[in-house]
Amino acid sequence: MNQQNTEQRKHTRTKLAGMEIHISDRAGFCTGTIKDVSRYGICIADLPRKLHAQHGLFDAIVSGNGKNFKLRLEEKWKAKDGLNTVVGAGIDNVPWTWTEMVMHQESATSPVKTTH
Repeated sequence: MNQQNTEQRKHTRTKLAGMEIHISDRAGFCTGTIKDVSRYGICIADLPRKLHAQHGLFDAIVSGNGKNFKLRLEEKWKAKDGLNTVVGAGIDNVPWTWTEMVMHQESATSPVKTTH
């Protein structure tokens, strides 16, 4: 997979505070850091190893703030970051609860418009 320019996004990206990600692939389990998310994708940093996806797919649990999301992810791009790996992934069959949570986070972090 080729590394994609992270500035060429189709969907708005937002940060998630207090959430962690646990990944299951053909090689076992590992954890990473959620760099940013969208309604349809996620960027995972600080992966200690290369992911071993099956047909490009792997499973992840995103948890925190009293919420858990089981996601089926499709690797879109990857890049080395020192000893770690960064992966951009699309969410396969996006759960509505994920979309709601991201939309809420987008509205919480968007600048407030004022009129005079």
